[in-house]
Amino acid sequence: MKISVFPNMKNDRVPPLTKDIVSILEGLGAEVYIASCGKEQYSFENCEDFLNLCDIAVAVGGDGTTLNVAKRAAIANKPTLGINGGRLGFMSGLEKNELNMLEMLVNGDYLIEKRMMLKATLYNKHNEMLGKYHCLNDAVVTRGDLARLIDIHVTENGREITNTRADGMIVATPTGSTAYSMAAGGPVVSPDNSCFVITPICPHSLINRSIVLSSDKAIEMTVSNDVNNQAFLSIDGSTSIPIDSNNRIEITTSKYSAKLIKLKPENFYEILSKKLIERRN
Repeated sequence: MKISVFPNMKNDRVPPLTKDIVSILEGLGAEVYIASCGKEQYSFENCEDFLNLCDIAVAVGGDGTTLNVAKRAAIANKPTLGINGGRLGFMSGLEKNELNMLEMLVNGDYLIEKRMMLKATLYNKHNEMLGKYHCLNDAVVTRGDLARLIDIHVTENGREITNTRADGMIVATPTGSTAYSMAAGGPVVSPDNSCFVITPICPHSLINRSIVLSSDKAIEMTVSNDVNNQAFLSIDGSTSIPIDSNNRIEITTSKYSAKLIKLKPENFYEILSKKLIERRN
């Protein structure tokens, strides 16, 4: 078995953890490749090359590392195991004290949990495509540095969903429902669902509610902002693209699905309780 390890070496806890992981995997007979961190946060040099080499990708770090490796592995049709070397580790399949379970990985004794992804396509006023982005967590339209609200118009197949003045708007997958969307007051959605969660960020309204739509819909977003307040499209919190009133963003379901490896029998609600509820105690 060939395994590519993607460690976030910018985290002080990750280098010794990675050394242990590699030692165990090689001791079990796996052929191991180790990717080097890139200049950008959660990025890796020659990431696609390492994914093409392997049967399984192992992300070592926090949720940001697992997220970014998993969505790139999805495009290469490779499964990902996250090993928590960060704080929360909500997307991780193993904790650092569970490395003995790596034998199950090498033996193929695991389940794969598919997670839907979304695709955000950016157009200009001439309807020319400027960029296409695949997201595992969310696509977010947000205001710039100035503390001024922006007007965000959201439609579904040409029908208006909301026209909101706010700091921004989040369109999340079920996986992303426990991230920024939840922090903004959105609902938690089990990842085995296929839907979009639309959540406003600090809306100037007495009514603040998220909207959940079936993932077979096509969502469009446009913004209105003054020339002194730049708006942005953020992709999974790592890529930021400046936008203005001449742009249109189309959100649809991606043709790719992230494949997360599960070695433990925990279900989503047990993980939710352990990671997000009990940690406040």
